This record gives sequence, C-alpha cells and structure tokens, in this order.
Amino acid sequence: MVTTVTTEKGPRSQSAVIQNPPVAPVLLDGIFAHTERPTQNFEGEIPIPNINCPNCVLQVIEFMAEHPGIGEGGHSYHHCAILNITADPAKPIDKRW
Repeated sequence: MVTTVTTEKGPRSQSAVIQNPPVAPVLLDGIFAHTERPTQNFEGEIPIPNINCPNCVLQVIEFMAEHPGIGEGGHSYHHCAILNITADPAKPIDKRW
C-alpha cells in the first residue's frame, strides 16, 4: 500500500507499508530503507526457503518515494530472477510454501 500526496507536479508517492514480520510469499521487506540519495551499493543475504522448486521466480520490488508512478508498475521498480532451489534434506521442508 502506497501513500501519495498532491504536489505542484501532480501526485507523488510518499511512503509504503513495510511488512514486519514479512509473511510468505514475502521473504524480506523494508531492507535498505533510506530517505537520501545513496552514495554506496547495498548488499544483503536473502533467506531462501528450504523447498524443492525448479524455475522459481525471485522478484525484487523497489519502492520509489517522491515518484510520479510508472503505468501499471505504480511507484515501484520490479526486478526478477529465475532460481532452481533444491531443499537441504538435513533440514525440515518450509511448509509456508
């Protein structure tokens, strides 16, 4: 959910709800939140569920504050990758998936 405000340039995104704690299918939410233009790269670890899933899609959604919106993309950029996940048999299967 995105909150928008009306500006002299039209509607702009202001904030977005962060799931805390995240609920499946969300793995992480609210990482790298910032209000100023970053001057460094960001790096982190993503907790992949212990499941068997060939051709799974990992989607990263990047919320853009103070943004007019992009067609159906709204106020977010979307990045995707295909993952082939093989469960670790020594660990329990993640039943949320």
